[in-house]
Parts: sequence; structure tokens; C-alpha cells
Amino acid sequence: MNKIYLAGAMIVDHANRLLVVRKKDSVYYMMPGGKIEKGELSAQALIRELKEELDLNISARELEYLGFHETDAVNEADTIVRGEVFRLELKKNVQIVPLAEIAEAVWLTVDDYKNYKLAHLIEEFTLPIWLAGTFEY
Repeated sequence: MNKIYLAGAMIVDHANRLLVVRKKDSVYYMMPGGKIEKGELSAQALIRELKEELDLNISARELEYLGFHETDAVNEADTIVRGEVFRLELKKNVQIVPLAEIAEAVWLTVDDYKNYKLAHLIEEFTLPIWLAGTFEY
């Protein structure tokens, strides 16, 4: 069994919409973020990935660590993903531009999120936190 280490962002806006992305050649929507490279901290990886994938410029102080979760990868057979998940609130309207391997970026609402095929990491870890409307455990 292979293991992938990821850094992901639960990105919400002022209306508590949740940003998800879909990679090219995938039917699953997932949190923005990506693989943590050797020697990189998870927050550093997330900052780099958000710039590469969505042209977002953020700093580490804007990130709130939520925790980690392990689950099956949706796009790679015999693979477990271990996601380090951070919360990022975009306080102003920001233009989201899908770049690199990202085909689509979508803002989900509590009324329409069930219409999307979500990756296990977001479904099992991030979604319950977002739906609870609180970020304190």
C-alpha cells in the first residue's frame, strides 16, 4: 500500500461557502492543496500549492491548523492519503483562477454540496467541520 502526504485547505468565504477543486481527468472534487515535498512543512506545501493551482497569495499566519486524517485515495489505486488540513477564510472577494492540473474550482453551499462527488478526505474530515459551522472542538 502506498501513502501520499498532502496539505489541504478548507477554504471558506464570508458567506461560509466551501471551495473545492477538481483535477483534470478526475470526477472527484477535493480541497485545494497538494503533496508535501521532502523537507517541506505542511503549511509551506499548502502555500506553494495554492499559488501554483489557484494563484492565491497567502501567508502562514492566515492558516488555522485543523488536524490530520488518513483515508483511501480516490484517484490512485492501493494508496492511502494522509492529509494535514488547514482552515483559510477569504475575507474579501478573490478571483479564483484554476491553474496547472486544476480543471475546475467551485464554491459549495450547504444547499448544493450533495450534488458533487467529493473525495474521501473532504467527505470524512472537512465536511463535518464545515457543516457544524464551528471550528472549535
